[in-house]
Amino acid sequence: MQWEVEALDPAELQRLVLGAAAPYIDRPILADRIADEERQRRRLRAYVEGWPLNRPPGRE
Repeated sequence: MQWEVEALDPAELQRLVLGAAAPYIDRPILADRIADEERQRRRLRAYVEGWPLNRPPGRE
């Protein structure tokens, strides 16, 4: 079977792909990875905001 994916509605394509992948996703591990990425983003944001060039005048 062959499909031309560009002929599908984007929402339908997303539904098909997510439906096919869902049985293979370990939800607890995915949740841990997402939480870890968010922690890393917060740490990086705090680090970058601490750079002298990113501080508003008078907050040195």
